[in-house]
Amino acid sequence: MGTRVKRMAHGDTRLTDKRELALERLGRFLGALSDTEVLLKVTLEEGLAAVQATRGTISLIDHRTGTLVMKYAAGAGWTEEKRAIPLKVTEEPGGSISGYVALTGQPYIARDVTQDPHYYPLFSDTRSELAVPLTGRGGKVIGVLNAEKEMPDAFGEQDARVLMAVATLAAVALTLADYRRREQALIDVGRDLSAATDVEEVLQRIAETAASVLDADDCSLFLMDESLNRLILKASKGPLKDQIGHASYRVGEGLTGWVFMTGQPLRLNGVQADPRWKGLYTELEPEQISAFLAVPVKGRSGTWGVLRVVRKKPESERALEKLFDEEDERLLSLLASQVGGALERERMQERLFRAERLAAIGELAARGAHMIGNKIFALKGAIKTLKTLITGPDSEKLFQAVERAIYETEVLLQELRDFVKATHLTLNPVCLNDLISEVLEEQSRRLSHIRFQADMPEAKVWIKGDQGKFRSVLEELIENSRQCLGDFGEIKVILTVDRHPQESRRVRVIVLDNGPGVPEELKEKIFEPFFTSRPKGIGLGLATVKGIVEAHGGTVEERGRPGEGAKFIISLPLLTETKEGND
Repeated sequence: MGTRVKRMAHGDTRLTDKRELALERLGRFLGALSDTEVLLKVTLEEGLAAVQATRGTISLIDHRTGTLVMKYAAGAGWTEEKRAIPLKVTEEPGGSISGYVALTGQPYIARDVTQDPHYYPLFSDTRSELAVPLTGRGGKVIGVLNAEKEMPDAFGEQDARVLMAVATLAAVALTLADYRRREQALIDVGRDLSAATDVEEVLQRIAETAASVLDADDCSLFLMDESLNRLILKASKGPLKDQIGHASYRVGEGLTGWVFMTGQPLRLNGVQADPRWKGLYTELEPEQISAFLAVPVKGRSGTWGVLRVVRKKPESERALEKLFDEEDERLLSLLASQVGGALERERMQERLFRAERLAAIGELAARGAHMIGNKIFALKGAIKTLKTLITGPDSEKLFQAVERAIYETEVLLQELRDFVKATHLTLNPVCLNDLISEVLEEQSRRLSHIRFQADMPEAKVWIKGDQGKFRSVLEELIENSRQCLGDFGEIKVILTVDRHPQESRRVRVIVLDNGPGVPEELKEKIFEPFFTSRPKGIGLGLATVKGIVEAHGGTVEERGRPGEGAKFIISLPLLTETKEGND
């Protein structure tokens, strides 16, 4: 039978000069190693020399299969077939001594392998075996160092101490190599993000990197779409790749939605027993998931999404499961923070570019409006004088036509002025319930042939904004719908508060109608300055809407289905503290 060797404190034994020399040589060599494969080979060679063994192996645990994978073997008699045999990580008889050590995490001496229940008979001449664990971060066994001899009772506790010291040095070096690998991954991700031209491609590389450095079977990234108020899959390493752009969660839905809503990481051993689990979009079958880890993707302005990884259960039920630990969570959170920072920089750059572009257009529009306004003022004076000089049956009609043209020109000039002043805000608490009610009441009197509806919560919803400017946003969207509806139709305004994390809760104002809708090819263009599909107007109405909304820290998009009506969705930061208290 074998003997489990208790862990022993450093310095409680005296090593021979020969063994001290071997350890010293190994320590110096390990300190200079940067190649993991070379490290494993040298560890085996020096370990066998330290205990004067004739044969041995060094193996690492494959947590996906629940087996020990032999990395190197030394001594006579090894063949490719023998090296390729996977050893089960189990305590059941018929497994292996190395598998038993991997499971228990304790050194083990088999004084006579022919009488040992754990021995796996690879060689007929082996009589003694000594195996010690390689222990990594958090006390987890990552591999086993094994030594054999052809005579019985060849290893003692002092040999176990020596081989354990060798294995400890190797485990420390492996752990440091893993830290370096993770650190390099973070550096590479940061470099990719800072130089990114195609953000979607970089997000996909991040998902693949996270899965690799965390030894996960899959990784997926979900980002919030403000207009849909849903987390949309943007990148995935495995089976979910086909669902990119389609798979989605509501805020608070499932484990992923919960992480986004709370802004808290989530680490689970298995998922099916958790009441939050929904199983809507899974990288693995639910019963196959051994470990689940998800962290929020955060930036300075709030939470952007969720980054999650999963590990598969080993094939053997009795095998060790590799669960995510605090180090894994910290690493994934660092990756997520880099993603959040990059997305925030991209949005800021987009806004800066748009602001600079709009500023240039605005300056040109302001100068043009001023010059044209002066000319119209002079033209009005000239027409007034002409009225006193010209008489006749057709003169009145002529002057009416001229005055109508001047009026329409003044309307266009006002549109230019509104566009120029779109981002000049006077901010105060604004109750959207009251503002929407007022605007709809006014519009229903003006447009009696159109049916107006409102869907708003009973509780007051507040934003920090410019009430006059936001009123003009609602009026412009309603006017936009009116021109598409003709003589009959319906316009509905919906007000909701999204279930975002507390520090970044959002308000959504949705204006929809039952008109023809916006063609897909025009959805991006309609907000561009001077783009219009109408015979009248200069195409600044929706551009002004976008400028006002973005000046409030919000977004506006058109999400209606062509043929089913227009659907403009405005998302704004919620103001939770008002003069009237918390609502």
